[in-house]
Amino acid sequence: MKSVIIAIPLVLHFDSVYGLSIGTKVHRVPKIDKAQFDQNVHYYHSHETNGNPYETPVLVMNALSKEGCGEISTKILQELGENIVDLQRKVRVLDEHDNEQTETEILDLELEQAFGYMMESQHDDAFFCFCEGLLDGNNNLESVRKTLQHAKESLFAKDLSQSANDQKSDLFEHFPENVKPSDCLVVAGEGATSTLHRDPFCWTGTSLCVEGTKIWRFIAPPGHLEEFKEGDITSGVKFVDDAVESYRLPSVAWDNYYISSGWQSDMSLYSQRSEDLPTAEEFAIMEEEDPQQKTKDLERIASSLDSLEPSSDYPTQLDDCGNLQTNIWTVVQHPGDLLIIPAYWWHQTYAVEPSIAIASQRGGDERDTKRVLSHIFETVGIEKFDDKVLKAVMDDSFTGSQKDIATALFQVLSSTFKLR
Repeated sequence: MKSVIIAIPLVLHFDSVYGLSIGTKVHRVPKIDKAQFDQNVHYYHSHETNGNPYETPVLVMNALSKEGCGEISTKILQELGENIVDLQRKVRVLDEHDNEQTETEILDLELEQAFGYMMESQHDDAFFCFCEGLLDGNNNLESVRKTLQHAKESLFAKDLSQSANDQKSDLFEHFPENVKPSDCLVVAGEGATSTLHRDPFCWTGTSLCVEGTKIWRFIAPPGHLEEFKEGDITSGVKFVDDAVESYRLPSVAWDNYYISSGWQSDMSLYSQRSEDLPTAEEFAIMEEEDPQQKTKDLERIASSLDSLEPSSDYPTQLDDCGNLQTNIWTVVQHPGDLLIIPAYWWHQTYAVEPSIAIASQRGGDERDTKRVLSHIFETVGIEKFDDKVLKAVMDDSFTGSQKDIATALFQVLSSTFKLR
């Protein structure tokens, strides 16, 4: 029997910058245990509401065992502890007009030292480390890479006994090595946040928590209650892009050309922290004495805009007529939980405890591939092309492999760049 997961909206009210009380819907992200995960139901999140399919983030609980999480974090520190990483230190200060400003300092130091700084982190003086490609190239981490790959692909692959070339799985596996997106090690101290952003390539993102606890908040694209038939146009995400004053971040270069670009905002969904919010140390004590109470407190904090308040300039409505409410979705992520993030959803994390996570991505054949290709074509300025494979993909008539698609894609890109 297929599982049914329901998102229950919580309606909260807070004053906008104009002093008007405007409703903001806060929804809980659906959760499903790995044992009950069915990719035909939960992958791409085609649940139904009022007869319409829609996409949401989904949290897969127990995607990796607690023991497996511990082994990964230990192995990473052993093998990569001496590697130099960029540690972000974000300090919140008040300017001469009592407006909050964030000063960011980048420290180059060893990963083991960065872990030490994480233990000193707090909301107003937080440490965050985002390390792309760090897990690649180290032969001693091959077992870690296989564990991470299996934790993710065991959910999505139709037949794990098949090779990547035989099954239409992940398009990015067939990208050239100098362009292929890589797994990212994310280390965050208490009070640290990621930037508010949405991902490049319009891929399906994943994040596996291996240590600590994180709160996630998402901004739903206005078209999330409609089927994503035409990608960006139907999603209506440009409303959100404009509302949060987004700017673009070219993310991948190939032959000195960018083939993708993400979106970022300087606003925050966690600007102000309530004084009564428990500290990481208090949560650790609670974990030993009353873990159920800890879970209840975390769920309350995640859903309350009073406990963790967005930036003062964060929009409470996304159009001038007030017809479009802000939809925030939230979930608490624990070790072993894998979060699946659909394209077009803005998101930001908050670490209530020091945490370690592995961020990754998929270019699955069902919807991601067409979105990824459309994003690349738009980024590099290709409007028309003669390649039969890519035409068939965009027309939904292609039945070949992801490797064939990737091969055709980079043949077209290579030709285009040479002409320029």
